[in-house]
Amino acid sequence: MRLQESTLEKLLADIGRTSPRISGSTAALVAAQLGAAMAKMGLLVSENHGFDNEEAVEQLDSIVTDIKAATERDRAASTALIDAYRRSSDESNLQRARAEATREPLAAGNLLIELLALLEKNSARVDPSVASDFHGGVEMIGASFKAVMMSVETNLKDDLTTDLRNRTSSDWANLLARYETAREALRRSANAHADALTCC
Repeated sequence: MRLQESTLEKLLADIGRTSPRISGSTAALVAAQLGAAMAKMGLLVSENHGFDNEEAVEQLDSIVTDIKAATERDRAASTALIDAYRRSSDESNLQRARAEATREPLAAGNLLIELLALLEKNSARVDPSVASDFHGGVEMIGASFKAVMMSVETNLKDDLTTDLRNRTSSDWANLLARYETAREALRRSANAHADALTCC
């Protein structure tokens, strides 16, 4: 069953167990979709206050569609890695599974940064009345990105992943730099919205 077809109760049960059926990175990507829905609501409601957010919402929907697909790929890759460890696979199989379980969250991290950049670009078109919802969604997406990157970092800590670590180091550094840039701009936007509510 695809994650999108699962009930919330089943998702939570599959995550919170001794032998989870859904990995931390996959759970984080599900949370990112919740954050995106909150941000989308902020953009849509703001249209009732005179802001033109139609294009931004279309772009958000497109990125979220890609994140949904990335979530399924991440789930498959992380499950394959867990299964490889359980079967005590030979090192070559483990290396392949570990590489895939590192590449997929890295690719998903790129999508989350793309989403944060889109929200930063359009944050000025959010009405102060729904700014807390919009920025709450942003915070969820940011936390999801950090959780996804923690999963990547865990995979790369293994002594046998030196080559993989070297091949992904530039992607890793670039993602973190883009994250910090987007988050700082979004924090300024959140502060501006808070000031607008205070003065009114």
